[in-house]
Amino acid sequence: MKMKMAILLVVAAMTGSVNAQEKSCCADKHQVETNGFWSNWFISAGGGAQVYFGSYDSKTVLSKRLAPSLDVSVGKWFTPGIGLRVQYSGLQAKGVGLGTYTYGDKTGDGLYRQKWNMGYLHGDILLNASNMLFGYNESRVYNLIPFVGFGGMRVWDSPKKCELAATVGIINRFRLSSALDLNLEAKGSMVNGNFDGEPGNCKEGLVAVTVGLTYKFSPASWNKPCAKTTGISQDDMDRVREQLNGMLAENKQLKDELVAERNKKPQTVVEKELVNAQRMIQFSFGKSSLSKAARVNLKLLAEGIKKMPADKVFTVTGYADNKTGSKKVNEKLSKARAEAVRKALVEEFGVRPEQIRVDYKGGVDNMFYNDARLSRVVIAE
Repeated sequence: MKMKMAILLVVAAMTGSVNAQEKSCCADKHQVETNGFWSNWFISAGGGAQVYFGSYDSKTVLSKRLAPSLDVSVGKWFTPGIGLRVQYSGLQAKGVGLGTYTYGDKTGDGLYRQKWNMGYLHGDILLNASNMLFGYNESRVYNLIPFVGFGGMRVWDSPKKCELAATVGIINRFRLSSALDLNLEAKGSMVNGNFDGEPGNCKEGLVAVTVGLTYKFSPASWNKPCAKTTGISQDDMDRVREQLNGMLAENKQLKDELVAERNKKPQTVVEKELVNAQRMIQFSFGKSSLSKAARVNLKLLAEGIKKMPADKVFTVTGYADNKTGSKKVNEKLSKARAEAVRKALVEEFGVRPEQIRVDYKGGVDNMFYNDARLSRVVIAE
């Protein structure tokens, strides 16, 4: 009995592991599964204009200081709210000064128009404010992404210069598809005051606005944390639970019967009662093997049969529970139970073979007390 229960539990566990495909996902919009290192990478490119703010630039109009700007970036999002990127930006800067990078005539103030080729390599910390405030949404059209950065700004013309610079900015990101975004980026950078080759302010600045595209390498999305479930239907679980409960009850009943038989006082059996009384031998679910308690009953029955005349014939009739198994299986099982009883009476307890006849009825309705277990029997009479 213990072996049968263990096998059923193992089968149930195997069924659960094989069918464990259903998922119950977390509804918290701020929780996602952490992706691997090679996930959520992106590259960006954009172009626009930038304005340099130097020592003498207030002496001329803003339109005269506009210069082209180019951005090229590569980065990675570590969570939906936090990412890093490396960007090369710049291209050219314009202004007015005393003549370090002169390219035109003097202005009315006696200054020279200046232009120099420059570049800025910096690393930025990206913060997706939309995801951090409102939760991750892969299909969100607009995301606001402020960032801060630090790097080196370099002049490529002579005299060449390289200065440290710091940057703050905002990216307005518009989703075009699962792999492509449109970016409108504005940033301001602060650099040492002599970057334009002119003495003056201790700090100078650069403001740039660019429009570009971002390509997101797959996988570019984030999954919700999900708990795996067994995938077993409720009907299957109820069926397994019912079978387990039935086996536990049957096991307890057999133990009680065995204890009762062991504690029973010896009795004098009346020959007439032995001849006419029916004996019911109970079997376990789906089995045709005899329990110890059943063998005790058969031994008592055998002792009575051997005292009967040789022409007295007894019939052992097998039954099965029709609530489980097919008709063919139940017929085979009821026959096997009857034959098991006959074999025990003849081979184990010495009854003459000609005194035992075998019959079987297959699966039947509940015969006693509306209990299916009492239909898994052999009746000897």
